[in-house]
Amino acid sequence: MNKLGIEVEHIGSAIKEAREAKKISQRALARKSGIPQSHISKIETKGVDLKLTSLLALARALDLEPVLVPRKLTPAVKSLIRTSKSVTVTPQSAELSLTGHPATVAARPAYTLDEEEGDDDG
Repeated sequence: MNKLGIEVEHIGSAIKEAREAKKISQRALARKSGIPQSHISKIETKGVDLKLTSLLALARALDLEPVLVPRKLTPAVKSLIRTSKSVTVTPQSAELSLTGHPATVAARPAYTLDEEEGDDDG
């Protein structure tokens, strides 16, 4: 923990987990975020106290959104995150699996535009 009581090690391990889930190397993340690979390594392994700008750059590069959550809502947010990790959608089969309960969903767009609707001839 740092002097504010923030567990920076947790942030580093979360960044590493997100990077590995995206199957990209530290070097690739460095190129994408503009943060040196050596610094990313320190962030992931040693819990380096991050600058906010570095955290935002890494989050954007990993397609994450940093959010401040009121402490009393933290359990609900963590539950949502756990639930979202257990949902898998495979584009080939459009099968939705919620923690071992498979259900088939129709693979269809939310809205379709008929070819004739786009024509304003008359």
